[in-house]
Amino acid sequence: MELHTGSIVDTAEIEEAAFAEQQSAARSDTERYLSLSERTSHQLRSYLLGRKYLERVVDDMLLWACRCGLVDDRRYASAYIRSHSRNSPMGNFRIRMELKKRGITDSITDELLSRRDEGDLQQTLVKTVKNKYGYLERQTGLRRAMGYLQRRGFQYDLISRVMDEVFRNSGEQTD
Repeated sequence: MELHTGSIVDTAEIEEAAFAEQQSAARSDTERYLSLSERTSHQLRSYLLGRKYLERVVDDMLLWACRCGLVDDRRYASAYIRSHSRNSPMGNFRIRMELKKRGITDSITDELLSRRDEGDLQQTLVKTVKNKYGYLERQTGLRRAMGYLQRRGFQYDLISRVMDEVFRNSGEQTD
């Protein structure tokens, strides 16, 4: 599209030219961004809007990335929950908050958290608490471990079961 002095400007034509111009750059940016790590559709949208792409270009890139399987919110949430059940345990409350920040819907989060194995999680927490606080005097270890697990977003009933299992040999009650 060429403009000359005195030309009549058609805004639809300008928008179409801008869309076509941004399409290629947005595709490259999208591919590069998604190659770094797994992302949610919300994260991709925020990234592209931050790069000042047109809303229409962003929507087009989101549709393309989802259709190609490059972005899958359910897969992201599942991997996040799995990771934070083993490596760096988090409670359901904290996971729910973190996934909400990343744009994962409550329905996906609820479904995936309902499948979480509490028994495995409890055993992971027992090992973690023993490693981190097992060497301390009972009251100090109990206090620090409870604070740690509360900050990680675990419910009181699970914390109580873990504390009972870890500190039961001392002969005192954890309540």
